[in-house]
Amino acid sequence: MGRESAVYAAFASLTASITEDLGPDRVVDTLSSECVRLLPIDSMEVFLPGLKLERYPAVTEEGPALESFETGRDIAVGDLSSAVSRWPGYVDRMAGLGYAAVSALPMRAEDEIVGAITFLSTRSAVLSTEDRRLGQALADVASLCLVQQRELRHYRTLSEQLQTALDSRIIIEQAKGVLAERSGVSVSAAFQRMRAFARSTNRKLADVAHGVVDGALDTEEFLRRRVR
Repeated sequence: MGRESAVYAAFASLTASITEDLGPDRVVDTLSSECVRLLPIDSMEVFLPGLKLERYPAVTEEGPALESFETGRDIAVGDLSSAVSRWPGYVDRMAGLGYAAVSALPMRAEDEIVGAITFLSTRSAVLSTEDRRLGQALADVASLCLVQQRELRHYRTLSEQLQTALDSRIIIEQAKGVLAERSGVSVSAAFQRMRAFARSTNRKLADVAHGVVDGALDTEEFLRRRVR
């Protein structure tokens, strides 16, 4: 596959995470594998404190990823040994792993910076302008996908909460009618008795209502109770 076709395939793989409802880990894995495949690097790291994903650190030591995330700028160091006073701990760790050069790019989603990616090389060299642009484009697309997934998860959770609340409201209304009929009191009075019973027994009102409707709960006792 030619480079141009490979680049198109990389972007297609990233954007597919939205339509196929893939998890954030899949997006980051795709970003990592495509960057290593398309760019002259030996490895890469992903730093995503803005999304709070379990697999990716919320905090990190000194280094280019943290600096790129905080400043929103790209960083390129062709010789890591020259940055020992800038990031002493980081340079020592990377040198121990055999890396000699590093580049970092912010992960942007519109006006939000969600993290940064770090490109690592065993050779003392910096990425070309073209390669940095490609890396930044891949990072930005991945960032947009991750933020879109975050929004989808938020709205899905909200929808589930609203549905649960609606279901509870419906079963409570049904239980009020059942109790009113059994006790010969108004619907309002039946609700007061049901709520008092739920409080006195430390149960959720919806659970009490389910018990009333499906007959699993003996209602004779709290039908006789006085509402406090």
